[in-house]
Amino acid sequence: MYGFRYLVKGQRRGFSAKKDRNSAPIYSLGWCLAVYCRRRLKLVRAPGRYDAIQIGSNDCLMGPNKLALLRVLLAIPVLWVASVTSVICSISPGSAEAAGLRVASDIGGTVRVNSAARLLAGLPPTYPGHFAMAETAAWKEHSATMRASWAQVSANRVAAMSAWRSSAISSNCPGGKTLLYPFSGPDFFNAYWLFPDCENYVLFGLEHAGEVPDIESVADRDISRLLSDVRTAVSDLVDRNYFITENMSRQLRTAQLRGVTPLLIIPMALSDVEILRIVPHDLPRSVRARVAAQSAAQSAAPQPAPQPVADQPALKTIEAPQRGPMRQLSGITIEFRKPGSNVVQKLHYFTLDATDRGLAHYPEFITYLNGLAPTNTFLKAASYLLHGREFRKLRTTLLNVSDFLVQDDTGLPYYTLQPKLWDVRLYGKYETPIPPFQRAFQPTLDKAYRATSTEALPFEFGYNFSDKRDNRSNILVGRKSPNPQFQRTDAKQAVVVKTAAKFTP
Repeated sequence: MYGFRYLVKGQRRGFSAKKDRNSAPIYSLGWCLAVYCRRRLKLVRAPGRYDAIQIGSNDCLMGPNKLALLRVLLAIPVLWVASVTSVICSISPGSAEAAGLRVASDIGGTVRVNSAARLLAGLPPTYPGHFAMAETAAWKEHSATMRASWAQVSANRVAAMSAWRSSAISSNCPGGKTLLYPFSGPDFFNAYWLFPDCENYVLFGLEHAGEVPDIESVADRDISRLLSDVRTAVSDLVDRNYFITENMSRQLRTAQLRGVTPLLIIPMALSDVEILRIVPHDLPRSVRARVAAQSAAQSAAPQPAPQPVADQPALKTIEAPQRGPMRQLSGITIEFRKPGSNVVQKLHYFTLDATDRGLAHYPEFITYLNGLAPTNTFLKAASYLLHGREFRKLRTTLLNVSDFLVQDDTGLPYYTLQPKLWDVRLYGKYETPIPPFQRAFQPTLDKAYRATSTEALPFEFGYNFSDKRDNRSNILVGRKSPNPQFQRTDAKQAVVVKTAAKFTP
C-alpha cells in the first residue's frame, strides 16, 4: 500500500521487497497508479495532515477532469481488497520459520496447523491445501487405523484415567498452575488427561523439537511413507501407554517426520483441543539476568591464595577436557485451548541434556525450574534415571519445587520421600522392574506396598503395563505440607524440603 500512500500524502516511504515480499505486488500496482494519477492530477499541500487534490484551477473534488478522479476513487477499494487477499493467502511464518517451525500466529496459521494435526491424526482436515491428501487411498486407510486405535484408547484408558483422577487427585491441578514432566518425550496424552486444567505444561527430554510436517510439499509418492511413519511412532503409546526412547531415536528422524512436535499435536487433535500457535521458546530475560548476575558475583569474589607447601616439588596441573552437553538447550511453546473455552493453556517443550554435566552448560534452566515452584510434578517411564548419580542436580531441584507428585517407581527414589517430609498414597502393584532395570528394585518401596492395602489401577501406566490377566502398574501420589522448611541431608547432598502434614486428596 506504499504506492497509495504516495498518491495521498505526496511522499514515498522506504520499501524493501526482501523484507516485505508479500506486499511487493500490491506495492507495484499502487506505485503505477500513483505515477499515473500524479501526472493527471495536481497535488498541493493542504493545511491539514493530508494533501488536497486540485483539478485544474478548482480546489474541490468536482472539476472538468471527472474521469481521472473516478479512476482514482475506483482504484482505492481495489487496492484494499487486493492487500487483504495478499495477507490472508500468503501465510507468513515470520520468526517461527527462521527456527524451522512452519506455523504462523495469524488466523491462517492457526487453521493450517490445526488441519495438519487433524490430518496426521486421521481426522478430516480443515485447510484447503490439505484436502487433496485426504482424498488419497493411503490417507483413508490411515484414518481408519487411527480412528480405531483412538476409539480403543478412549474407551479403555481415557475413561478410566478420568475416573481415577477424580478420586485420587481430586483437583485437576492441585499443586499450583504448572505441571512439570521430566523425561517426557512427546507424551502430551498422559499429562493432559491426568492434569487437564493446568495453565502451563513444562516437558523436557533428549528428543529434538522438530517441526510440523509441510503437508502441501509432500510428493504423492511420499504420502504413504509419511502416514506409515506416524502410525509407527504412535504405536508404542497406543499399545503400552509410553514411548520407547530407542524407537523414537529412529522414528523421529525420517525424511517426512522430524522431532516430537508432530507427536505432540496428534493427541491434541484427538483430544479435541484447538492449537492456537507454535513458536520457538526462549527462557525469560529475568532468568538469564539472574544467572548472569550470579556468575558475575562469583567471578568478583576474592579467591584464597594457594598456600605453599615446604619441601614439595612443583606439580604440573593437567586439566581434564571439558565435554559439551549431548544437546543444546532449545525449546518451543504450543498454545492451545479446550473447545468452548477462552483460557489459553501453554505447553513448553525443551530439548536438553538433564545430566549434571549437561546442566552445567545451561544453569539458567535450573533457575527457570526453581521459578516455577510450586509445581505438580509428573514422572513416568523415566528409565530410573533419577536413581543414579548423574542426575543429582535435577533430583534435588524436583524435590524442592514439587508440592504435588504423581509418579511410578521409575521416578524419584522412594527413600527421598520420607514419611516426615511427604504424605504418600500407593496404588497398583509393585514388583521387580522389567529387564534391563532389575537392579533398580527398591526394598523400601516393596516393604511399603506389602504393609499397605492398595487399590488396583484401572489403566496401564509405566513399564509394567498389563495384559488381560494381570495389571502390574503402580502409581505413587504424594503431597507436601505448606509448613515451615528445615534442612536435611539426602544421599550426600543437602536439600531443602517441607515438613509433612496429613494428606487430603
